[in-house]
Amino acid sequence: MNTRRLAMLAGLALLAAPASAQVVLNEVLENPPGSTDEFYEYIELYGRPGMSLDGFAVVLLKGGGDVEVDEAFSFDGLSLGSSGLLVLVNNTGGGTLLPAFPAGTTVATFSQTHVPTSDTPGNLANDDSSTYVLVRRRPVVVGGLFPTDWRKDVAHDVDFNGQMDWPHEPGAANMRPYQMVDDIAWSHQMGFEYTREDQDELDETPGFNPDAITRVRYYFDAGPGPGLRAEEEWCRGDLVSVAGLEYNPLRAGFPAAINATGAALTPGNLNDFGSTQQFRFLTGDIDLSGTVDSTDLTLGNTLLGATLDDRTPCLDELGLPIIDPMTNEPYDCYTWEGRRFNAVEALRWLDPADGPGGINAEPVTQSDVDMLAALVGPVCEPDITTGAIPGQPGYGVPNGTLSNDDFFYYLAQFAAGNVAVADLTTGAIPGQAGYGVPNGIITNDDFFYHLAIFAAGC
Repeated sequence: MNTRRLAMLAGLALLAAPASAQVVLNEVLENPPGSTDEFYEYIELYGRPGMSLDGFAVVLLKGGGDVEVDEAFSFDGLSLGSSGLLVLVNNTGGGTLLPAFPAGTTVATFSQTHVPTSDTPGNLANDDSSTYVLVRRRPVVVGGLFPTDWRKDVAHDVDFNGQMDWPHEPGAANMRPYQMVDDIAWSHQMGFEYTREDQDELDETPGFNPDAITRVRYYFDAGPGPGLRAEEEWCRGDLVSVAGLEYNPLRAGFPAAINATGAALTPGNLNDFGSTQQFRFLTGDIDLSGTVDSTDLTLGNTLLGATLDDRTPCLDELGLPIIDPMTNEPYDCYTWEGRRFNAVEALRWLDPADGPGGINAEPVTQSDVDMLAALVGPVCEPDITTGAIPGQPGYGVPNGTLSNDDFFYYLAQFAAGNVAVADLTTGAIPGQAGYGVPNGIITNDDFFYHLAIFAAGC
C-alpha cells in the first residue's frame, strides 16, 4: 500500500474512533479451600468493553471418574462491562463472599446463567481433569442417538477415549457442534483433557491440582513453542489465603520473587502483580504481537471478506476429512476458532459503521482494513518478506527491516505474475500521473518502481 493512500486513511481514523471486539477466559477460581466453594468460586472473562456476549457460553468438561459436562452457563443478554470484564460468581450458597466489584464490571451468577436442565447449578468439580471452553456456538439439539446438548450431567465422551462424541447440528450440514473461542485445561489423576490443541493444556503436575488460574499472556497460533503455550500464558497455583484470595502461581520461568510471595486473585480487576502485567488487547494488534505494525496489515488483508460463520471441511491430524459415522458424510468445521476467531472479530469491528444503515457489517470489509492501515501508519513499501525461500517461516511477511530477501522475493512474485504483490504502479516516472498507484496489471514499470523504492531504502 502506497504512502499517499495511507495519508488519506489517517484522515479516516479521525472521523471514526476504531472499536474492537475480542474475548478470552481470564481467571478461574475452581477450588477454594475447605467448604467455601459456593461462596468464592468464579469464572472471569476479559475482552473489549461493551462487547455483546449473545450466543456465547462457558462450559466445564470433566475427564476423570466422571466424563461429563459439570456445569454450563449461557451469556445471552449479557455484555462485557466498561472495564472489559465479566465475572460469573457462584451464588448457590445464597450469596457470595467475594470482594466488592468495581464499577464497570459486569457481574452474573451461576443461577442466572445456568443452561436449563433438570438439575440445579452447583459447585465446580475440583478433581480429575478440568477443561474450560468458551464457545460462541454451542449445540442445542433434540433427539439423536447421543445426548446432544451442552448442559449439566450430559456425557460428552460416551466411549471414554478422550475425544468428543457430539453429533452434528441439525440443518447445519454436518457441522461440528461448537465454535471454540478460547479453552484451557489441566489434568489431575491422569484425567482426559478436551482442548482443541494440546498447546492449551497445562503440563501435568503430579500431586498438585491447581485451585486457581490467571491469564498473563495470549499468543497468536503456535505461540512460543510446541506444548508450551499454556505454560507461557497462564499462572496457576493453590490458594493460601481465602481472605485476600492470595495464591502461589508456581509457574516455570516466573520471577522467583513472585513464586516466593504469591499473588492476589482480583475478580473484577485486571490482575497486575510484581513486574507482570496481565494481558490486555490492543486495538489494531491483530496478530497479538503487542504492537500495531505492518504484519497486522498483512494479516488483515488475508482476512478481507471473512465472517465468524465461515465454514471449512474438518480434517484430522493426517489431513484427512473427518466423517460423521451417523451419516457417512464429512464434517464441516468453523473456519475461525481460538486466536483466529479473535483476529477476525477484532478486525471486523475496526469500522463499526461499515454495514447497511451504519451498522457493523458481518464480514471484514475494505473499510475495516483501511482503518487498520491508518492505525499502522506509513510502512516501508519495499519491506515485503522475512525470507526469500518458499516455505521458510516468514516468507511473504514484512519484518520491519529491508534486506536482499525483499528484493528477490519481489523478483519471484513479478516473474510468477502475482498481481497482489507485484502490481505497484501505473508509471515508473516520479511525478507522472499514477506513479505509485497500482492499476491491476503487471508491467516493467512495476519492476522499475520496486527497484527505485528498494534503492531509496526506508
